[in-house]
Amino acid sequence: MRKIGIILLICVFAISCKNQEKEIKKQELTNKAKTELISEFKEMEKLDQLNRSFLQVGTLNQNLIDSVSSLSIQKYIAFLSSFESELSKKQQDSLWSIQNEIDLKNTNKLYSIIKKYGWLSTTRLDSIVSPMIFLFHTPPETIAKMQDILLQEVKENRMEPINYATYVDNMRKKAFGKNQLYGTGDEFDPETKSIVPPFIENIDSTNMERVKIGLPELKEGDFRSDK
Repeated sequence: MRKIGIILLICVFAISCKNQEKEIKKQELTNKAKTELISEFKEMEKLDQLNRSFLQVGTLNQNLIDSVSSLSIQKYIAFLSSFESELSKKQQDSLWSIQNEIDLKNTNKLYSIIKKYGWLSTTRLDSIVSPMIFLFHTPPETIAKMQDILLQEVKENRMEPINYATYVDNMRKKAFGKNQLYGTGDEFDPETKSIVPPFIENIDSTNMERVKIGLPELKEGDFRSDK
């Protein structure tokens, strides 16, 4: 009987600790914390773009990079699809090696910040720097844990559902070569060189997932699908 009692006490203690963990609130976002976080995000943004523009355009020519950066999205994508990279494979590998390390550090920093304060929108942080830019460069090995914590932020009403859905769709397409789940972003069609509605697997499952996180259903013309 004594052993049973001890076991019951251990179980009660474990459950109590688990409940306390769930009840732990995010730390207060004081003005001092905001100032420090804005400064950190600005530094992260600078590093995020350190080599990315060279790799994206395919040149070390800063004048060319500056000139194409002012193009409309459609013209910019069209330019990238027709411009032959001036970078050698060795240059590309070197730049990507540096940038991948930066992206991993930025992602881990952002994860820790979200865990501490919750999702920090530009409105909540009073900053023009949006942490969304770092999400779009999440390394594949950290996508799952980032999606988990962000989904919780959506449920806690700290992150807008459309931002979460856009992140998931972006990662599915870019990191895993899959079709979009939520159908949040138009895509560039290389054949017609035009912007077209997103391709999804199935409208029923897509709308079901959209409703789950508080997004309206997609309508005819908002998507492309084989089904």
